[in-house]
Formats: sequence, C-alpha cells, structure tokens
Amino acid sequence: MKRIISLALVVLAVAAMLVACGGSSSPEGKYVVKSIDGQAVEDAVKQAAEAAGMSAEDFLKELGVASAEEIVTLELKSDSTAVMAVNMFSTTVEGTWKQDGNKITLTIDGTDGVFTLSGNELSGDDGDQAYVFVKK
Repeated sequence: MKRIISLALVVLAVAAMLVACGGSSSPEGKYVVKSIDGQAVEDAVKQAAEAAGMSAEDFLKELGVASAEEIVTLELKSDSTAVMAVNMFSTTVEGTWKQDGNKITLTIDGTDGVFTLSGNELSGDDGDQAYVFVKK
C-alpha cells in the first residue's frame, strides 16, 4: 500500500512540475487571427462592413471567408515550416519557424518576426503589424 501511495505522489509531483513549467507547449498547429495591431478582428470587420453599408456577414462573404478569424491564418508545421494565409486576398506565404523557450521566431520572405507563446495564444509582430493568433 505504501508503494502505491508513494508512486501516486511521484506521479502527482511530476504532473505538477509539467503544469508549472508549461509542459511541452509545442507551438505546432493551426492558428486563427484574434487581433491585428491591437484591434479585435471581429470589431474591424464590423466597422468596415458598416462603412460599406453592409452587414458583417455579407462583408465576410465578399471577402470570401466564413468568419472574421479566418481572414489571416497561420500554420506551424512539425518540419519547422510555416504557412501564413491572408485568405481575404487568396494569398499564401511560406517560411520557417524556430522555438527558443516561449519565443517563436517566424521567418517569412527573409524577415524575422518574434512571437511569444502563452497557452494557446501566439502574439508578436512581423515587422509591419502586430498579431495575436489563437490555436484552433
């Protein structure tokens, strides 16, 4: 019985350390945009739709996307390649990424952008704009 309790305590201690350290927190996966330059994408879509005299839903249809968060997507692949898609312009750019702790360096078209991984959010800038992405 003591062995089982000791083993359970060791497992709990290891689990607590992993949670405290953030676990393996792999950035790999697909992300959707939450905000650009500090403005929530949904709010930007509503404002642009109002200016165009349209509903947000009709505006998104005109852009060719199903939701505001799909305007810009980012995929970090396990082979250290990255794909950023600006879906409203049907544009895709490819690059690479590398991780150093919670810092992710994304290199696209020879330009480095440094992002911070916090939970399921990836935030930073690519030199032109600041983004916050949320992992799907």
